[in-house]
Amino acid sequence: MLRLATDLSLFAVRLSPFAPRADRPRGLSVSLWLIILALSASGLAARLESGPSFTLLKEEAQVGDLYFGGSALRLDGRVEGSVAAACQSAAVAGFLTRNLYLACQTADISGAVQGDLAVICAGLHLSAPVGGALRAAAATAVINSRINQDALVACRDLTVGRNAQIAGDLIAACATLNINGTVHGDVRTAAGEIIVSGIVDGDIIASVGTRLVLTQDARVFGSVLYRSDFELDVGNEDAVFGDIKFTRRVHRAAELEDVKRVRFSPGIVSAFFLPFAIFSVLGALVAGFILVAVWKQTIRRALETCSARFGRTVGLGAIALLAGPAAILVAFLLVITIPAGAVGLLLYLVFLYLARVFAGMLLGRLVFRLFGGATASPWLYAPVGIVLAYALCSVPFVGWIIGLFAAVLGYGVIVELLGATRRA
Repeated sequence: MLRLATDLSLFAVRLSPFAPRADRPRGLSVSLWLIILALSASGLAARLESGPSFTLLKEEAQVGDLYFGGSALRLDGRVEGSVAAACQSAAVAGFLTRNLYLACQTADISGAVQGDLAVICAGLHLSAPVGGALRAAAATAVINSRINQDALVACRDLTVGRNAQIAGDLIAACATLNINGTVHGDVRTAAGEIIVSGIVDGDIIASVGTRLVLTQDARVFGSVLYRSDFELDVGNEDAVFGDIKFTRRVHRAAELEDVKRVRFSPGIVSAFFLPFAIFSVLGALVAGFILVAVWKQTIRRALETCSARFGRTVGLGAIALLAGPAAILVAFLLVITIPAGAVGLLLYLVFLYLARVFAGMLLGRLVFRLFGGATASPWLYAPVGIVLAYALCSVPFVGWIIGLFAAVLGYGVIVELLGATRRA
């Protein structure tokens, strides 16, 4: 495992544009390194904080993302980036140019968030505008500001205050829902009680328990479509410009009977997934052609080594396939190495995709050797093997086993390829 990590590190160094030209893999574009740097730049610029409390003063500015783990977070200054925090209490009165992610007991947000807001907490009070969407899971939530996109909330009690404006849809699952502000889109909810005293420009589509009330101040410019065990007195029916339609809720036993009568149609599923399968195979073929064009001789030597030492290749592939997630998990647990873990996760997913491509190349070479084509070019056996590998992985019932073995075998080829590149 240590040797594998060393090989990966040395390979990354050799990819660097700062390495001597003689040490770089011939024909490999520096753009690959630039792409990796671009994807990880935001993580490398992040500020990591921990401890009992952290405060960003009003006159301070944080350039880059901020990660905090501790007891109390207070942001009064400006953050040029996103904030992710896990704490007991969070008070945000400053200005965020990107997203805010919180996991805490209480969250008081009185500063503007230009991106999305995602919160998991016991109590949420929002009184500042959100430029993106709101995603919240809380015991109690009070929204009293403008949200420029949709609001998706799961909580016990949700109150949309008089100063609130939701530009998109309000999607809520709660025990009690009070709408005193304005929702420019639709309201889609499942709630025990719904009280509307504000304005809804779209429809109200609800599954209601015992109470649905439209007060004298309510205005619904769409329709009210609700399901319940019995028809409810909605109060001010004149507040609805559209229709009011009641549907009796179907009990669980009846729903199960409906499900039992549904006939499974494999043809529909196949028609749905067929385009994705075709694009997946085409993408693998393109990746295979690019790899052959860049590393033709290196890939040929690596595949010869894998064929001669098949058992060793499978063993190395199994170690690499299992060691990658373990190393990434450790990086995320250590907090300070989260950016490195994010880059490692990205590389692991890329290698996981390429593993089936390399497994297909090895399979194609073995097939050609079996039929007397030992001297065939990679341009010939690579596409044949890739298509054959994807076809075997699509076999019903056993395709997942073949796919797992292809991933192990492909990782083994990648390890051998890295070793060949290092020795070159």
